[in-house]
Amino acid sequence: MKKYISAFCLLFCFAILPMSAQNAASSVFTSVPVTNGKVVFQQFIHVDQELSDDQKYALLQKWAKGKFSGSPLLLGIRLDDKLQSVTVSAKVELPAGGEKIGMNYRFDAAVSNSGCMLTVRDVSYQLNTSKGASFFPKTYSAEEMITDQAINSDSEMKALKTDLRKSTLNFLNELYAGLSGVFQ
Repeated sequence: MKKYISAFCLLFCFAILPMSAQNAASSVFTSVPVTNGKVVFQQFIHVDQELSDDQKYALLQKWAKGKFSGSPLLLGIRLDDKLQSVTVSAKVELPAGGEKIGMNYRFDAAVSNSGCMLTVRDVSYQLNTSKGASFFPKTYSAEEMITDQAINSDSEMKALKTDLRKSTLNFLNELYAGLSGVFQ
């Protein structure tokens, strides 16, 4: 009996724990950082050192073009060969408060000696509000919607803001996972 328990413990340690550590590592964005009054998400992606900077940039370009080119949600894409960076402005619809909320965002990905820096900024949300027979979207900044201060303020939209924050962080973790997978 002790043999079976020992075998189970070993199986747990070598099979289950690495999977949970991998899931925890994939959630690099777990909070909303505010720098100089602005929400800016940053994460460095370590890249195999056997790749040259030109090879890293080629992989980055290929990923950006493949993921965003032709998308109706793409607002703009800029490839800077000199700085070896990509800037993408796009939209996405996120679930929050039982509805879909439009999120605009901009991200930069730049290759460096040891990896790639991902920076997501200029995040804003479009909420639809009814005014009589018309339908007008209203734009809110990330600072107004997903920061600790915004969520903890006495607001009738607290539940919506909390859902929106969770959806935003999930989306950013998916973006990070997709980009980091390019260099694996």
